Amino acid sequence: MLRNPELDRLKSRQQSLFEQKQAAFRRFKDLQEQTNVARRTLQACWDERVHARECMNHEFEAMQSAYSCRDSVWGEYTQIRDRNNSKIESLKHEADIEHRAMQECFDDASSAYQYGDKSEAPYYSQQGYEHRDRRNALNAEISELAREIKQAKANAEALSPKTDSSGFNRAKSSFEQAKSRHESAQAEFNALKNQLYSVKDDFDHLQERFKQAQAEFNRKLEEVKSEQNSKKHQAIDKVNMALIKSNAHYLGTIFGQDAKVVPKKDGSGKIDVYFGGLNAAGDGIGHGHATIDANGNVTYLRDAWATDKHDYLIDENADKKYGAGTETHRF
Repeated sequence: MLRNPELDRLKSRQQSLFEQKQAAFRRFKDLQEQTNVARRTLQACWDERVHARECMNHEFEAMQSAYSCRDSVWGEYTQIRDRNNSKIESLKHEADIEHRAMQECFDDASSAYQYGDKSEAPYYSQQGYEHRDRRNALNAEISELAREIKQAKANAEALSPKTDSSGFNRAKSSFEQAKSRHESAQAEFNALKNQLYSVKDDFDHLQERFKQAQAEFNRKLEEVKSEQNSKKHQAIDKVNMALIKSNAHYLGTIFGQDAKVVPKKDGSGKIDVYFGGLNAAGDGIGHGHATIDANGNVTYLRDAWATDKHDYLIDENADKKYGAGTETHRF
């Protein structure tokens, strides 16, 4: 098939778009794999974050339980302390009253005995002893209440669990790190996913342009093939073989030009026809060339003075550059 500049241009454009869309497809596949890896990493980071949060919550609950137990133990101590301290204040006040009353009675007994009223001295003395006993009883009760406070404090110190927040703090730190890794993985996954969508859009756009270019090329190819076929038929219709035998070859005419006809020596029955050249027989520089098989079919035809060896009108063994099939024509 003769080369056609417009067909070459369309073929080149089609090939360029094909390469562009294939490059976009490769970018899409690469990004798709990166996105899949990022998705798996994101899921792993999320699982780690969930586990770290569960550990942190467990440590928090354990810490809160310890605080609650401690508060309960010390709360009971506080109740005993406040209740006993209130009683102690009241008892101290009563004990002070009894102590002063005792002193007054002993003073009165001493005065009565000193100033001659000895009969009243034992009475005041007895009253003084009674006040002393009540004071001592009050002080003993105060001491017991104070002992209860001290014992309650000792019990609280013994029963109160140790409250150590270091376990919770470590678990919280681990959770914050896992959270940060998950958020970074999420951001990377989102970025790759957006790139993937963008490249997919590019590929779809290039695919559509390639299909349009392919359709345009095919339309032009059919047009060129139709034109070439018309030229072939016109050329073949003009073939006029008037053969004159002359030793190893024949002389004749083709397209109104002198022609040299040479039978092939391979036993195929084919003949080669050279025409339009500078030699009188039609061969020589610038000659055209046709090949005719034993059945009279033209299997190869190149016009005289063609600028390119590939500028043939017919070639049964042509390199199907444009997808043209083998064509033969009978005289």
